[in-house]
Amino acid sequence: MFSYEHLAAFCATFEEASYSKAAKKLNKDRTTIREQVKALEDSFAIRLFAIEGKKAVATSEADALYRQAKVLVKNSDLLYRRMIDGYKQALESLIVYHDNLVPNSLIRVVNQSVRDQFPMLRLHWLHRNRDETLDALVSNQHCVAIMQSRLSNMPERTFSFINLGSSEHGFYCHPEHALAKRDCIQMDELELATQYLSENHHNSNPELYSISTHVRLVSNNDVLLTLLLEDGWAILEHSLAAPLLQSGQLVQLNVNELANALRVHLSFYCPPELERYPEVAAVKSALQVFAKSNFR
Repeated sequence: MFSYEHLAAFCATFEEASYSKAAKKLNKDRTTIREQVKALEDSFAIRLFAIEGKKAVATSEADALYRQAKVLVKNSDLLYRRMIDGYKQALESLIVYHDNLVPNSLIRVVNQSVRDQFPMLRLHWLHRNRDETLDALVSNQHCVAIMQSRLSNMPERTFSFINLGSSEHGFYCHPEHALAKRDCIQMDELELATQYLSENHHNSNPELYSISTHVRLVSNNDVLLTLLLEDGWAILEHSLAAPLLQSGQLVQLNVNELANALRVHLSFYCPPELERYPEVAAVKSALQVFAKSNFR
């Protein structure tokens, strides 16, 4: 038979391709991880990893077993957390981590809705990259996250999550830019002009969003908009561009190869132990209401 510890050690080694890194991930000794994997191999007469230098390279048997093992580990974690999750006092503060792709309008609506229901709750909105956010969600902080979805039906870690849908993005530049003088532009014209690109866009899917041969990465939306008013073009979420579009400081470009708006899928992530808090339920409810009205 196998235990939770055996499967957790196997999954961590598979994901990290290293016994040492797996041990660090699970906060255990390398020897312990190796022994747990070896116990699995001996019990079922299979070889899960081949050691090549410092790497533990997964075998075909490991490839075949990983997904089911990961599901068992994930569900065991969820069951354990629910069983030890007793009476909870009201939250005094809650951090909502988000990336650059979350519309400002969503943050404004959710913040107001939660504040109306829990006026004493200190709700913090912090921008972080994906890896920092995932680490924070497993560090026992009182935090949740809204960020771009990954193209997978399993989240990277053991979280509950809600697929909120997709927000619309378009191509924008300032009205005096040469691109703005054209009724319809070709993709190759965008390739030759300076592009200001959100770091989150680049990190999530550079093959899709990095178009120009003159890309400039920007991590902050305010800085990106400031630069865009002087030069170049950018892919922006519609609600972010709307105020500058209405004031005439930006124009939206009509791109020949784009029949419809670009869509970025967003999800809400929550550690299972926080799900029973009414404050977190209020955040989820407000997000779902906003998503049904504004996302597809």
